[in-house]
Amino acid sequence: MKSIPTALLTLASLAHGAAIAQQQDLVFIAPTNHTMPMAQFRDGLLVDGVLKDLGDLIARRMARRAVYVSVPSKRVGEVLSAGGADALCYVVPAWIDGRYHWSKPFITSHAVIVARKEAPVVKSLSELAGQPIGTVVGYRYPELERVLGKQLTREDAPNTELNFRKLLVGRMRYATLDQIAFEYRLRQEPALPLRKDVVYSTVMTQCAFSLRSKIPFAQAEQAIDTLVQDGSVAAVLNQYAK
Repeated sequence: MKSIPTALLTLASLAHGAAIAQQQDLVFIAPTNHTMPMAQFRDGLLVDGVLKDLGDLIARRMARRAVYVSVPSKRVGEVLSAGGADALCYVVPAWIDGRYHWSKPFITSHAVIVARKEAPVVKSLSELAGQPIGTVVGYRYPELERVLGKQLTREDAPNTELNFRKLLVGRMRYATLDQIAFEYRLRQEPALPLRKDVVYSTVMTQCAFSLRSKIPFAQAEQAIDTLVQDGSVAAVLNQYAK
């Protein structure tokens, strides 16, 4: 007869442990528009890249487990605002709608115009008026919009990888890419018939935390600050710069 309450106690203990583990999850949005070195997806799940390494670091520093939710770029604001995830990193306020807790800026992002080698060299954004430019659906390009206005001709793709492919097969001559993604790809494939023409925007990106998150923002902010100060964030970035 004593084995019954023991079994019940074991089940209760397991359930309690599962509840604690669930409470310890730190859920990050992994925008599916990214390519390496920012993110690599396999079967729809984030498996590698800066976003995963960074999220893992932040979660470990907070004694939590990092979990990643893959979300198309056009829905990241909606999901984060609704509390479908706790955080989104490598972002700035101009890129998404909604109100969030924002970490300090800590990772630099350079937006560049990449061209096929036979295309005319572009020295300023104004030269791209009316020209199809490879972009990501749902993603915002404030500087392109400011300079080109109604003459901005977007050639949207679901993600950055497809923009690389469209450039390579000649479906378009220009695309806007993140410099870190272009330089990483060029290191992997030095013979690519592509070049960088213009660095047209430089911003310091942040992590945005949902106002609906149960994660204490002060703790998250402290964790990020510590990882920046002790060189952990730089170490993550440096390993993909080789």
